[in-house]
Amino acid sequence: MKILTIAIPTYNRAKDLNSCLNSIFSQTNVNYDDIEFVVSDNNSSDDTETVVREYIKKGFNINYIKNKKNIGPDNNFIQCFNLANGKYFWLIGDDDIVVDGALERILKVLKTNEEYGIVFLNSYPFLNDFKNEKPISNKDGFIIYGSIYSFLSKVSYFLTFISTTIVNKRLALKDIDIESMRDTNLIQLSWTFNALFNSEKNIFIKYYSIAAKSGNTGGYQLCRVFGYNLQKVFDIYQNKGVNPKYFKIIKNKMLITFFPANIIRAKNQMFKGENENFFKTLYPLYKNYLYFWLFTIPAILLPSKVSYIIYAIANYLRRIKKILSI
Repeated sequence: MKILTIAIPTYNRAKDLNSCLNSIFSQTNVNYDDIEFVVSDNNSSDDTETVVREYIKKGFNINYIKNKKNIGPDNNFIQCFNLANGKYFWLIGDDDIVVDGALERILKVLKTNEEYGIVFLNSYPFLNDFKNEKPISNKDGFIIYGSIYSFLSKVSYFLTFISTTIVNKRLALKDIDIESMRDTNLIQLSWTFNALFNSEKNIFIKYYSIAAKSGNTGGYQLCRVFGYNLQKVFDIYQNKGVNPKYFKIIKNKMLITFFPANIIRAKNQMFKGENENFFKTLYPLYKNYLYFWLFTIPAILLPSKVSYIIYAIANYLRRIKKILSI
């Protein structure tokens, strides 16, 4: 069995996919025989197939599947998961970059005798040049968590980001319920949360492993997906007996940072999402949460420039308070 499956679902992003694949196959000090590679092409009409075939010609063993029709992102993700034979499964966005040196560090962690549910990777956003936009500080090492609560306090809603989350497939398959999460745009949480809640240990790798392409997502209603749909996922696990306190961590952090920042981005046309009424979607879910009123409501109701300033000040004060309390 391979130690790791790297799977890339893709659709009409030949140029981005080429950059992604190049970042993977140009890594040094890596034994590629330890890794299974899958590219699931959702019937692209551009040069995607040509790009993949070029890497296969170079000797890289890629299992390339081109769907006869576009089966949608959820089904393409599921196809990647079902095709994976590795002990660990890593789904990578076709527009993201694996930072040089990351694969070697990841494989060292995966090859230990430890059994992790989630191997979470540090990341940073970039707009144009992932090398020049990389943060100066790049901490090495990792943190092992024996507490799910502590782990979620660290990674929170970033577990929804596919490229930074490597899951133990054996743990992910335990009582998995994929069907109930279809059409949520969060199908990956079916195996991510399973791996997490069936684990005894999870790990956070400090090294910046992923450079995430900014401004390249959209086509959905932001608050619908990460508000209503995400709550649906939480409800599924709470009905299985998972403690609601775990999801409260995620929700509070979303209200403080995720929703305000992305609502401001959407109002400034920096997010390619569908039009929606932010307040109408989020109010029923979060009306009893203090952080909803302190952080998210100003982003919704105030003019974008004013809300951005208030958000920046509030976030700064929150960080200062956190530092002083250490």
